[in-house]
Amino acid sequence: MRAGVGRRVVTGSGRGKEPGVRAVERAAEVLLCLGQQESTLSELSRQTGLSKATLFRLLLSLERKGFVERFGEAGRYGLGPALRALVSGALGQGQSLAQAAAPAMRRLGELTGETITLYVRQGTSRTCIAELVSPEPLRYSVGVGVSVPLHAGSPGKLLLAYLPSDERRRILDSLGLAPLTNRTITNRAALEQELDTIRSRGWAVSFGERIEGVSSLSVPVRDLGGRVVAALSILGPYTRLGRDKLLSYLAALQQEAEGIHAHLGVLSPSYLTGEERGGRTLGEG
Repeated sequence: MRAGVGRRVVTGSGRGKEPGVRAVERAAEVLLCLGQQESTLSELSRQTGLSKATLFRLLLSLERKGFVERFGEAGRYGLGPALRALVSGALGQGQSLAQAAAPAMRRLGELTGETITLYVRQGTSRTCIAELVSPEPLRYSVGVGVSVPLHAGSPGKLLLAYLPSDERRRILDSLGLAPLTNRTITNRAALEQELDTIRSRGWAVSFGERIEGVSSLSVPVRDLGGRVVAALSILGPYTRLGRDKLLSYLAALQQEAEGIHAHLGVLSPSYLTGEERGGRTLGEG
């Protein structure tokens, strides 16, 4: 086994699960290993804890579908063209959303002088796919690709608020609501009430819920079908962005979100669903 790659053991041995579920979990484990490095059958067996016979059958099925491919006489396996195409498509769509938002984010940055971000949902987290960092000496930068639990901060709360009720309930059941600061909402009933308020009024705010001393304001970005696909946000230090100052930018933020909504249909006939990823820092070539 190569240095730096640890053994990945399939947990629970699949007892009590349907055979189809066990097969999917094992296939996913194999793909996760191959995502780290190309591996032989023996290496995969050590990494996953699965027998070579079981792995061979899985790899054969995955190879037929193009999710893995075999390289050379040494019999090394790697991710296949079908899986690479799926990842490439998701990245491309994320870039399209960032591209659509870029002019609006620049205008908001010029208006506010604060950091502007664009988030999408990925499972129980929100991920930054575009960011325009404030030029101020005291500023906050998230970082493109950074993921944060959905319950902490205005972008995550907004994305949670607009989910269908069943999906929202499922996510809240699995989140755990761990505190990131002493202002993070960790009470389930209080958070659900906050989410209902956000959905009703159409925007979300946070004061120190994810990072102490940071204020943020978020509004939804919708696709042409009306689905919320992203959260457009302003964030900065509370010393500059008290509640009144922060909310003074609400109309401009909503207007720019509407402009992104209109521009999405010009760029591409397909839209992000919140599970897709990609991103860029504005101003980079």
